[in-house]
Amino acid sequence: MLLAGSGPSLKEAAQHAASCHPSISQVLVADSDKFSYPIAEPWAKLVHMVQQRDGYSHIISASGSFGKNILPRAAALLDVSPITDVIEISGSSQFVRPIYAGNALCTVRYTGANPCMLTIRSTSFPVPPSSAASKSNEVPITQVDLSTLDEDMICDDWIVTQNPGVSRSQEPPLFYQCKMIDPAVRPSLLIYSSPFHNYPYSHNSYSQNRLSSMTPVPCGPYSLNNLPNVYYAPYGYSIGKSRYVKHTSQDAERPDLGSARIVVTGGRGLKSAENFRMIEKLAEKLGAAVGATRAAVDAGFVPNDLQVGQTGKIVAPELYIAFGVSGAIQHLAGMRDSKVIVAVNKDADAPIFQVADYGLVGDLFEVIPELLEKIPEKK
Repeated sequence: MLLAGSGPSLKEAAQHAASCHPSISQVLVADSDKFSYPIAEPWAKLVHMVQQRDGYSHIISASGSFGKNILPRAAALLDVSPITDVIEISGSSQFVRPIYAGNALCTVRYTGANPCMLTIRSTSFPVPPSSAASKSNEVPITQVDLSTLDEDMICDDWIVTQNPGVSRSQEPPLFYQCKMIDPAVRPSLLIYSSPFHNYPYSHNSYSQNRLSSMTPVPCGPYSLNNLPNVYYAPYGYSIGKSRYVKHTSQDAERPDLGSARIVVTGGRGLKSAENFRMIEKLAEKLGAAVGATRAAVDAGFVPNDLQVGQTGKIVAPELYIAFGVSGAIQHLAGMRDSKVIVAVNKDADAPIFQVADYGLVGDLFEVIPELLEKIPEKK
């Protein structure tokens, strides 16, 4: 198991992982401020570096926003094709994944080179009960050597350099894109260049007007120390294509939507954000998480982190209650694995009733207040 982050919480997570499951044989820990936030570039490079060093046969991540952000980039660095949204593992190279919004299941056989990279839907793999023996047998915790991480980091810096012996007034500068490559292959910078004729020599202008395609020229190997008159683009254009801005979360005591035992979901039938508060009150009484359809999110009733469906979160709670949800296939793809599905809709022909275990044809504006009245407060 590979864990990355920084601070005391990483150490606590590593100690827990070392004894949480008998299938774990080693815990790899990457402790660096680069992994304080889930930005794809450093995390993908970490996966690439660990794989190049140890040569694993499989790399697996949960099929959430975190895994979907990092694994495809890591697969590109390793030049392999990932298999996504796996719901069943039939063998070391054979897997089952849903297609057509979950209306069909596809069996996939991986025939490429190692590693086989997978994202799995955790809701399709129930967690087995932990035994006392597994807790007593702690596996070793190993620190990952990050000394070469920066050397291999892909760099999107744009370098401006003046030709030696030519004044700036005589010839416009040359623009180079540099990429750090694997030192084991070639310990140098791979430089591509293209001249800009009649181009204003300005930091602001060259950083905002980049060429989409560059022509390779035999001008290396060079290092940053022997390039003449090197200038860098302003901060923000240097490392990677993304940067951390801020983190926001729901300030509530409700369970997390992705792991809750009970989920109460509202759809467009609630008609307004004010009416959606009835769903929130019912969820508080049941100790449940709140979900929403894409239509409710698009209408501005709730934030998009509560969306359940193909383009939202995949959930599989023990109890899923849907109010005013029609049952579009994109929504069903995100909740069809729920153990018990209860649907309330005034349209008796709503598709949600085809997958519901219990259905009630009625007006949700009458049903929800009655439930709120009869369900006792959660202690």
